[in-house]
Amino acid sequence: MEYHCRFFDFSVPNTILDRTKIPIATKCLTIAYTAFTLTLFGLRCFIYFNSKPDQSSAVKFRDINVPALQLVPSQILKFPYSIVLSNLVDTNPWRFIVNLINLLIGGSFIERNWNSSNEMIKFILGIGSITNLVVLLITVIAHYIIPTWVSLDTVLDGNYTVLIGFSIIYRQLLPETTIINIKSPSFVSKNFRFKLLPILVLTLMTLSQLFIFCHLSNLLSIWITFFSCWVYLRFYQILPASTIGVSTDYYNSVQGDASDTFQLIYFFPDIIKPILRPIFNKTYSILNEKFGIIKSFGETDIDKGNDIAEQRGAKKVTDDVKDRRRQLALDVLQERLV
Repeated sequence: MEYHCRFFDFSVPNTILDRTKIPIATKCLTIAYTAFTLTLFGLRCFIYFNSKPDQSSAVKFRDINVPALQLVPSQILKFPYSIVLSNLVDTNPWRFIVNLINLLIGGSFIERNWNSSNEMIKFILGIGSITNLVVLLITVIAHYIIPTWVSLDTVLDGNYTVLIGFSIIYRQLLPETTIINIKSPSFVSKNFRFKLLPILVLTLMTLSQLFIFCHLSNLLSIWITFFSCWVYLRFYQILPASTIGVSTDYYNSVQGDASDTFQLIYFFPDIIKPILRPIFNKTYSILNEKFGIIKSFGETDIDKGNDIAEQRGAKKVTDDVKDRRRQLALDVLQERLV
């Protein structure tokens, strides 16, 4: 789909908009998301209209929660399954509409590309539930450290995987594909590609939580979701080689995405890369060498990942990037030999 005007060009690949056949996992998740969200809305309305507030205060609709479907730390022992079900509900109309469209259209595109219904369910419910559990634990710990600042009765928004995780996948599958080309005025002209989508989504959602909603737990959930989704796609996801358009004679399956362009540092603007690079390198070293949570990529894995990324349209890495990668590998090797 394309739209052209004097000020900008807008285009979305037809492969994303193809809705001729919605895959089974996307269909089930979309139905579940719609059903649980409408059920939550109905229960909140029932509680609101049947409440009997005293004369000093009135019940506000936004303060009503349903712990069976929403993630409420103080009620988690009574409703532990809310860690999973909270991935399938939303209370904000705009979030519901955006997530529904994103899940229906983007989810179909991603599941067809992955050719795996299990991966789609694992990504949305599995990664989402892990994120919810981490945020829940941090919230409980923070409550006992600073109880006046962190309340266990506040609902944690447990549904960011589609909004944030899908933007990372779009960047992975369609890195150099242009979404919007701003032509006028010239001083703001910009060719906006899918590879910029994750940082744009993160920036907008971070600013909204800091200055509009002022909900630090949700801000934490946003960033943990981003890192969780990236770690899974980078190191753990296993897909058949045939689903990414490479020869099965060379290898039967691919684990993670070892390409240079999918490194965490390249999700962020150039201006802050010098600050983030040593932090990311140190964190990687700790998680890899001390805890063994994430694996090391060999030269073969990286070359294989670069080949796949280039087939998806990613630009080849520069010699400087390759030199830094080789130098980092040498430094790690020297540390192990010492």
